[in-house]
Amino acid sequence: MLPNSEDVVARFFTVLFGVVGPSQPHNIQMQILDILQLLIEEPKTVPQDVIDVILLQFTKKRQQDNPAAHQLASDLASGTADILQKYIYQYFNDVIVSAAQQRTEELRDLESEGQDQRGARGSGQSSALRDLRSAHLLILELNKSAPGTLLNVIPQLEEELGVDDVSIRLVTINALGEMFAEKGFTLAKRYESTWRAWKGRRADASPVARIAWIKNAMSLYQHQPQLARELSDFVVEKLRDVDEKVREAACHSLGQLEFTPSVQSAVAANVIEALGERCKDRKTGVRAEAIVSLATIYNQVYEELEQGNAGAARKFGSIPTAIMMLRYVKDVDIDSKVDSILSSAILNFSQIKDDRERCRRLLFVVDSLSAKARTGLLSYMQRQRALIYLTDHYLAQCEELDSSESGPEARIRGVAKKISDYFPDSTKMESALMQLALLRCNEAYKGLRETMSPSNDFKAVRKHQRTSLRKISTLAPNILDPTAPLWKAVGLTTFNRALTPFLIECASSDASGYSAAASSADPARFKAAAELLIGYIADAYPGLISESSLQALDVGALSTGDALDIDERLDLISKLAKSAPDALPRSAELQDRLVEFVRSGTLRQAMVSAYILTQMAGARAVLATLASELVSNLEDQSSGRRLPSLAALSKLVLHASDAFAPCDARAVPALLKIVQERLPGNDAGSKSAEGEHDEAEWAPLDSLGDACLTRIYAITTIANWVVTVKRDSSSLRSIPYAVAVLRRLVENRGNVYPDENARPRNRNHILLTAGACMLKLVELPHLERLIGAKDSLSLSLLVQDPCYEVRSKFLLEELIPALVSGSVSARYIATVFLVAHDPETELRDNVKHVVAFRLAGRRPAPGSPSLVESSFPRLLHLLVHHPDWDDAKPVETLELFAPYIEFFITCACSAQNVSLLYYFASELKAYRNKPAAARAAAADDDDASKVFTHRLYIVSELAQYLLREKSISANWPVNVYPGQLALPGDIFEPLSDSEKAAITRNPFLSSEFVSRRAKTPAASRAAAGKRGRSAANAGETPAKRRKSTDQLQGSASQKKKGSAKGKAGAKRKGKEADIDSDEEDEGDDIKSPSPVVSEVEDSEAEDSDGSE
Repeated sequence: MLPNSEDVVARFFTVLFGVVGPSQPHNIQMQILDILQLLIEEPKTVPQDVIDVILLQFTKKRQQDNPAAHQLASDLASGTADILQKYIYQYFNDVIVSAAQQRTEELRDLESEGQDQRGARGSGQSSALRDLRSAHLLILELNKSAPGTLLNVIPQLEEELGVDDVSIRLVTINALGEMFAEKGFTLAKRYESTWRAWKGRRADASPVARIAWIKNAMSLYQHQPQLARELSDFVVEKLRDVDEKVREAACHSLGQLEFTPSVQSAVAANVIEALGERCKDRKTGVRAEAIVSLATIYNQVYEELEQGNAGAARKFGSIPTAIMMLRYVKDVDIDSKVDSILSSAILNFSQIKDDRERCRRLLFVVDSLSAKARTGLLSYMQRQRALIYLTDHYLAQCEELDSSESGPEARIRGVAKKISDYFPDSTKMESALMQLALLRCNEAYKGLRETMSPSNDFKAVRKHQRTSLRKISTLAPNILDPTAPLWKAVGLTTFNRALTPFLIECASSDASGYSAAASSADPARFKAAAELLIGYIADAYPGLISESSLQALDVGALSTGDALDIDERLDLISKLAKSAPDALPRSAELQDRLVEFVRSGTLRQAMVSAYILTQMAGARAVLATLASELVSNLEDQSSGRRLPSLAALSKLVLHASDAFAPCDARAVPALLKIVQERLPGNDAGSKSAEGEHDEAEWAPLDSLGDACLTRIYAITTIANWVVTVKRDSSSLRSIPYAVAVLRRLVENRGNVYPDENARPRNRNHILLTAGACMLKLVELPHLERLIGAKDSLSLSLLVQDPCYEVRSKFLLEELIPALVSGSVSARYIATVFLVAHDPETELRDNVKHVVAFRLAGRRPAPGSPSLVESSFPRLLHLLVHHPDWDDAKPVETLELFAPYIEFFITCACSAQNVSLLYYFASELKAYRNKPAAARAAAADDDDASKVFTHRLYIVSELAQYLLREKSISANWPVNVYPGQLALPGDIFEPLSDSEKAAITRNPFLSSEFVSRRAKTPAASRAAAGKRGRSAANAGETPAKRRKSTDQLQGSASQKKKGSAKGKAGAKRKGKEADIDSDEEDEGDDIKSPSPVVSEVEDSEAEDSDGSE
């Protein structure tokens, strides 16, 4: 062997790698490769300098300087991989071990140094880490070009995953992540142990390492979809990680993916669901990333969804629903983020130039929403409407300031404060708005006003946004960023005038043109979505509807179309009449056609046409004539127009009471007579064929028989007359009779007579209508006095009706909207807590949501108890009079009634008000039950009142016990309430001092109940309560229970015999609820209460059941 042979060989490699270049012929490069390969294969050992030269060619810089040398090194390493393996392993082992030792010394030095020295040293990058990263980068390049040389290096990387130094673990996690993601080579299959170890780093103790892992895992979705399928559960785990930075990184990484068909297939549905959960995360950064990522994903997969891809629909079709459901979280930051993301990513209107295409995408999105999500969309629309109203008021104040020396700055500040409350950084927004007002820039004011004008299309809105913001950036650049969200929030870029004609076209004709593909959504569903959107737009942006009123008011279509088209056209016109009555033209042709429908049309046509006529200017004389004709039809029982006339009259009485007034002397007796006509018991006029559904508790309104519908519309018309009749009417004496009829219908559960045997579905519809009508009477102070305590109890028990549809509709569509709007007295707040035992979770969740977000903050005066807190004594009084109370079974009764109080505590009690509620509960023992004024002098009634008073003291001690129990479990202090508050005087009478002393000394709560409760776990108590209610359901019917209550009020001896048994058990039958309860979020989430469908206050509804 030649002396210095290793130097000679190394020199060969250095020279040949230096001279090779892209300009050389390919055959010369192949000859050089053969020479170098022989120089490696022939000697027994390969010099280290040779290894260094070969590895040098894989560095990034060398690849850029001489690609031919890099390709030569790749071919050489691949051809001699079995020889080079051990040398390359030794090379990296030396580098990694040396860097690790150096890193250990550096960490030891950092621990021994002072804080200042440590900070100075820590600001620079560690040389050991630089060497380590360089070695791993070289490994990555070898993995791409010559993976066979790394046979012994990969296990070495696996060992690095378990070292104590997090910096080394971080470098190795990133390196292996890139190697696993390398296309065309499945490293994970060859090194399964390393693959398992890398997957295990998802649970690394360091959040930084977990963040690195999740980022590399997302890269696998893009480059190795088949391999990434194994990671779905792990990705979900990181989306729910305890560290917010990890959750944020996971959300962000998902949004960065390009969702090709292969990626869509690899991403599991539970990953998208977990990403949706993170939209409600408690941390702002996580929420923002999750919302943006979710919307970005939807925008990428929209074409697949539109083309009817079933797999994509299962995974991604619910994304709009998940985003719209965020409205129920009630968080300003979330609302602002969703508001901006709706038009940008979900609808992507900025990238769509054609208005018809925009409309089609909007319809597709709305069609995919669930019922609750659609309500959330309406709520966002109403949020924008409220913001537009405040902004318009703000601009008016700014313009007034411009023309005044001193100016209404205080008023501007008040409006600016209200506007800023809609945005996350309210302080900056308020300050910026005040600065904008002081600029006195009419150009900016005009641009902002035009941005929210319903007369502008998309292009005009965006043009005004740009020009006004450009002006602000010139005058006051510091307020541009804080105020820009206001321009976006009030700009009509999501719901715009340009879309309304297409929505009307879609709603009034065949919607097949709005379905992009034959396999996509059913055109009829797009038609329904268009009708829904028109209703929403009419409610939130009536100006947009009025801009397109001419197309909706195609009178020719009312004459030439078939019955279905006519009904749809009338519905569109009624929506326009409701939202913008001034837009209805004074057209004699339209008026004549509507009158014809009232006189000879179907029930629906007559009712809707009558309503439209009441909103048309100049129709007073026509309405008076129609009223007389309709009343004449009521008096003729053989008339085939009796039912349509009643439906039309129900609208006319409510909306044109002056036209009906001359006829009320004839009409009211006829209406009362109609209500009291017996329903057929065997058939009840049902239109449905005999079959399995004949005895159903509920059925659609239009499937009921004429006899039942006649009673329903007669009840509605009577109630509408009572609430609109003038004080000087000669028919006022009929009001008590009308109220008595409603009272009888509610007490007899839809039957006028106790022995009337109407079908259950008929009775339930009538009961719901009568209850809703009585609630309307309660809304008027001069009529509320006609509703006694017994009537209030009957109304309250409707929320526990055995028929699910009755109790849910009365609660969600009648009582709760009335309480939220304030039209019903706050004393009915106590009624909503009777759902404590309801078997349907969504009803209880709706009550919790309404109490927490809509009622809890309302106070009659600053510093006074809230309306919900003040309702606590009324709830306890209501429980005392509840027909389920059984004096003969005290312990069972207490176990049955304790959940009502516990439900109230869950909804309304906190550490801040527990002392107040405890005061209310204890103060009951200083009062007695107040008998009804009309029977106060009766001896029997006085005895019954003593029974109720005794129950009152039991409930008082029960409430105190439960409040103490809650305070102990929650570690709340129960202090003495400092104030003096009187209980409601309409239901309680104060005791004398001597009576108070006697009552205070006596215990009333059963000791057996206390001991049994102390021994029973909470879960077992809940199950026992349900069993108790089930047993109660097997007892008497509601009518019999009410009778038992009446007997108790009439005779004190009933106390010994035992009062009402049984319960208006809430058992659900019939159709499923439209309101679904949310699953509880996992991890660090904001809990999203199940929303109430009627959360947004309803205007006067144009419902087909005539509930007005």
